[in-house]
Amino acid sequence: MMDRGINNTFKKLIYESSEMVFLADDTFPYNIFYTNVLFDELIGNDLDELSLVGLGLDISSYIFKEEMIIQYQTKEFSFQLELPQQNGSNYFLFYKGKEIKRKGLPDLVDMQHFFQSSSDLIGIGQKDFLTWASNSFRTILGYEPEELINTDMCRFFHEDDLEVARNFLKDVVRGVERDQFTARILAKDGKYKSIHWQVLFKEDKFYATGRDVSELQLEILEKDQQNERYRLGEKVAQIGVWEINLSLKSVYWSDEVYEIHDVSDFSKTFNVETALDFYPPEFRPTIQKSLENCIKSGNDFEHTVMIRTAKGIEKWVQVIGKATIENGQVARVFGTFQDVSQEKQLIEELSLFKELFDLSPESIMIMDVSGDIIFSNQEANNKLGVFEKSTLSPKISKYDQKFKFFDDWNLHIKQLEQDRYLRYTSELMHINGEKFPVEVSCNLIEVQGEIYIISFSRDITERVLLEKSLQDSSDFLLHLTEQVPGALYQFVLDSNGVMKFSYLSPGIKSIFDLGDKEINGMNDIGMIISKIHPEDIAKVLVSSVASAKKLNPWTCQFRVKQVNGEDYIWVMGAAKPESMESGDVVWYGYLSDISEQKEFENSLKDAREAAEKASKIKSEFLSMISHELRTPLNAISGSVYSLLQDNHTIAQKSALNTINFAVDNLIIMINDLLDFQKIEAGKLNMELNPMRIDEIIHQVVNGLEFHARDSQNVLSLHLDPDVKIQVLGDKVRLAQVLNNLVTNALKFTKNGEVDVSVKLKGVSGDKVKIHFEVKDTGIGIAKENLHKIFEDFDQVHHSFSKKYGGTGLGLSITRKLLKRMDSEIQVESEVGVGTCFNFEIQFEKAPNSHEMKLGNEPNLDVDFSSLKILMAEDNDVNALVLGKIIKKWGFQYDRVINGKEAYESVKEGGFDVVLMDIQMPVMNGFEATEKIKSVSDVPVIALTAAAKLEVIEDITKSGFDGFVSKPIDATELLKKIKEVLMIES
Repeated sequence: MMDRGINNTFKKLIYESSEMVFLADDTFPYNIFYTNVLFDELIGNDLDELSLVGLGLDISSYIFKEEMIIQYQTKEFSFQLELPQQNGSNYFLFYKGKEIKRKGLPDLVDMQHFFQSSSDLIGIGQKDFLTWASNSFRTILGYEPEELINTDMCRFFHEDDLEVARNFLKDVVRGVERDQFTARILAKDGKYKSIHWQVLFKEDKFYATGRDVSELQLEILEKDQQNERYRLGEKVAQIGVWEINLSLKSVYWSDEVYEIHDVSDFSKTFNVETALDFYPPEFRPTIQKSLENCIKSGNDFEHTVMIRTAKGIEKWVQVIGKATIENGQVARVFGTFQDVSQEKQLIEELSLFKELFDLSPESIMIMDVSGDIIFSNQEANNKLGVFEKSTLSPKISKYDQKFKFFDDWNLHIKQLEQDRYLRYTSELMHINGEKFPVEVSCNLIEVQGEIYIISFSRDITERVLLEKSLQDSSDFLLHLTEQVPGALYQFVLDSNGVMKFSYLSPGIKSIFDLGDKEINGMNDIGMIISKIHPEDIAKVLVSSVASAKKLNPWTCQFRVKQVNGEDYIWVMGAAKPESMESGDVVWYGYLSDISEQKEFENSLKDAREAAEKASKIKSEFLSMISHELRTPLNAISGSVYSLLQDNHTIAQKSALNTINFAVDNLIIMINDLLDFQKIEAGKLNMELNPMRIDEIIHQVVNGLEFHARDSQNVLSLHLDPDVKIQVLGDKVRLAQVLNNLVTNALKFTKNGEVDVSVKLKGVSGDKVKIHFEVKDTGIGIAKENLHKIFEDFDQVHHSFSKKYGGTGLGLSITRKLLKRMDSEIQVESEVGVGTCFNFEIQFEKAPNSHEMKLGNEPNLDVDFSSLKILMAEDNDVNALVLGKIIKKWGFQYDRVINGKEAYESVKEGGFDVVLMDIQMPVMNGFEATEKIKSVSDVPVIALTAAAKLEVIEDITKSGFDGFVSKPIDATELLKKIKEVLMIES
């Protein structure tokens, strides 16, 4: 022992302790090489193999524990453990060993036998698997315990109950006190059994017992189903059950009783008093007294009374009460409660029907099979005098003329026995001999084995008279259809797809050139189709099919062949379809010869085409003339501008101003003609852009101040401060309207005054209404001539055109422009006093007008001193004039004569802006600009004699940065050049 390192310490332990001690090697199989006497007595002497393996120990399970339990045979022993690394040796030390005594508990063998023989399922496990299972799993579920050890138990639960088990575990984890639940478990035979589980959780283990409650569950289910059948029976019959607890005076109601009372909370309880509260005052005493007698003396009762439910609905109910008597005392009081509202209503309706039957406006009689009248209502008694003179049952043959002979009545009965229902017309006769026509409807009915005939007779005297009147009207209409021009027809498309004419008026003969024999034998449409022009047959058939599908009215114009087979007449057909109950579709229509109308329409068409052609020629002529006039005017205007920049005498300046004025007037006349042409052609578009009303007014008035001084007039502007706002509109057209009105006022006023007034009339949301007025003290206009001033090419007097000049289009264009702005111009005038024009326009406020104004603010830091311009102009005169203007500005320029050269020059670079003529040889301005924009960002301004609206789409598409029309206004051109350069910068 000393050789193995056993020292005095170990010996001391042996002597001081009476517990078991033993030592074992630290290598497999962990042989026990030393034991004390007590260990040998209790354990060692019975060991086949003196080692830890022989003891059945897995030492690795205890390397972190200081105490361990050793189970050997039927006993348990506890030991303290010291590991080799703890004592610096090569052995395990087991000491303080002693037997564990369980007070009052059976030993391990008995307990194991108890658990294995239990009829309930017993299992121990961790998480969702078992670590031990009893043999009862074999008997109840068919599984060997080994099949269930370390197996996921979730797969054995029924899919509908798996969530129940999971919720149970979740509740336990959350600390909810739960220890049992019921779930269906899959047995080995593939069937499910209901198991009631009781589970105890201890640290990380669970201990579960389960009892098979499948049969109990089936019994409960069967009982629930039986109760459900009872409940459904109550619901169908609307009968509930009630009972009074005599000791507590409480009332039991079945579910149906709750529902009859409209009490949704079935758990609510009632006593006798509160149950009686549902009865209205007129019925409560009856029920209360009957209940008291039943409780006291056992008297049964049955009442039909009214209740007022919890929802305030009144219902009729039948209450039946019964008592059981034991030992001479009432033991139970119970009964039924049935909703009889429908039956009550039915009885009331039957009473109502009897009253209606008796008060019916038709004569109603009931007869037996022998023809005896056994009942007649008031109307029959009044009309026929039935039962007036005798109480005996009279015969129907005495009143209905259809049954004068008895055999007729017998035939009538036989027919009714076959058909059960008949309708016929006859005459009824009062006992005084007065007759009247009737329509009779009769039925054969059987009541309690007896056969009766009930007849309803309606007096049709008025109808007979009406039918005669209708027949007369029909004869008249038939005569009318035969005489009217054209043809009337009825055409039928039956449910089988067969088409035929059911009626054709005689007029069809003249349209389709048919004889009487052909009309009488014509059933289908083949003959009519053969008469239609081949080119029109498809149109007729397609329109007819469309009308049939959608049941829309049919109209069609087509040609019909004449007798000679060469000429055709034009026919118009129209019809309205109607869908019948039989599935047929019927058209009612007419056919009319419209050849003369067609000839007239063709002449109108030719005249319209001629007028449109003339209008087109006029428009093209005006456009061409205006374009050709603008080119020389451009040269004149540019030359005058250049000369005005040079030194000149006062006389030369006056002459130049006169030329400039004449050019401006000529340009105005050309613009008026173009605007007139555009308005007439519907091509004048109104723009909608932000604009300042006050700025436009100032521009117009300032621009005409020279004209006012020249005509020795005082031009005054009265501007409301509230109109200094930004709105959406077409500033060019608004300026044109004001310019026309002010120019007219100055033209017809000498040494007088012209006042322009603008006021804010009203504001409504984002809309503003502004009033404009132009008033002068000129020659005035006579009232009879006021309508002429707005007519095209017209003036008050023809002499005016010589004296004052103009085209007579200014005011006409003004009125048409204002109409496009949803406004109307008004005029007041007096000869020798003056004229006043006024109008109002509603504008929409421009959104974020302040931001828009800031956003368009040009960059004023652009340097124009070294500006170089590329001029693309093929006309030498225009180029010469434009070159002089550019030089006057102090700018440099290069000229090219077509678009191709312009593109190549821009590619080489060095130009700040391009002035591009639109119409040039080789490559026009549009193509050139598109190519320039593909290689450079240099601004390009369009120069053209065409009006802007004629080319605006192409200008936008090509990428031009600006537009100036010819004749070129030098000031406007300079402004546009600076504008595009500022934006570009």
